[in-house]
Amino acid sequence: MIPRPSAMNGARPLLPQGAELAAPPSRAKVAASLFAALCLTMLPWADGLRWLLPDLTLMVLLYWCIHAPRLAGLGIAFVLGMVTDVTHGLLLGLDALAYCGAAFVALSLQKRLEGFDTPRQTLQLAPLLLGKEALVLILGLAFGRGEVDWRYLAAGLMAALLWWPLAMLLDHVSGRPALPDHTVME
Repeated sequence: MIPRPSAMNGARPLLPQGAELAAPPSRAKVAASLFAALCLTMLPWADGLRWLLPDLTLMVLLYWCIHAPRLAGLGIAFVLGMVTDVTHGLLLGLDALAYCGAAFVALSLQKRLEGFDTPRQTLQLAPLLLGKEALVLILGLAFGRGEVDWRYLAAGLMAALLWWPLAMLLDHVSGRPALPDHTVME
């Protein structure tokens, strides 16, 4: 009898298996979560705390670009960015460009990011979340937007810190099984 190889030694299979394969996220769940994030972003937050608030719309958009790329893409990113620009009174297209750039990078690295567990995704996405805030700040300066506050870069750091809880919440809502932590091979 031929011995059977061990069960992948804790490695994640290349193709989705089990519950993730049987129940992909629905278009309604993706749309509802993006709408909820957009509504939270549009709330009238205190001006003294606005620089500390992460861009929840971008975070949810990136989550869906990683876990359901066929349901969230560059078109959705552009529309959400334009709506965000209008609601914040920014230069029209500033957030749209930043959202499209972030979504493009996330879609380009989708297979790689999907293979990571949530803490490792956080490390991979932190430069992207911080880069979005830096891009909006630099483009705002280039196009003559009046006051520029460098404290807004803290929102990118806050978004990186909140990625883990947000991803866990969206995993729970969408019914995705949690990835097991990578164990050290003995």
